[in-house]
Amino acid sequence: MKINENTNSSILTNDNLKVLDMLKEYRIIDSINELKNIKENFVVFNDVIRYLKDKDKKILFDRLEKSNTHFINITSDIEEVLLSPYLIIIDNGNVLMEGNTEMVLKEEKILKRLGFGLPSIVDLSTQLMHYNLINDIYLSEEELINKLW
Repeated sequence: MKINENTNSSILTNDNLKVLDMLKEYRIIDSINELKNIKENFVVFNDVIRYLKDKDKKILFDRLEKSNTHFINITSDIEEVLLSPYLIIIDNGNVLMEGNTEMVLKEEKILKRLGFGLPSIVDLSTQLMHYNLINDIYLSEEELINKLW
């Protein structure tokens, strides 16, 4: 797997150990306490962001952006993939899909085969598209609400 250190990415996987082995050359952050000490321009989060409240996630990502720090977020939480513009799906150490987050999330059958659903806002967007109420998939509640109202 080739990592672009200038692109913020999420890696969705059920096997963090294989992914961590693939990324062993990078600084891995495994705990919330380590978040306070981010000083590199590139960092890898290992399933740690899920423990933050939404408000704290926003603060973290604002801080990363202001300091020009790029990240990879390894996660098994489908909702977290919405935090980055690029998504890599890894199963048993193999890259199954990668690309723009919205485009990868359109491959719902592959995600379901791996045991993942869609993020709730994407699922809602898909259902609203089915009823011709909207024409696009939305990755944030705010964008969807603005479109509906």
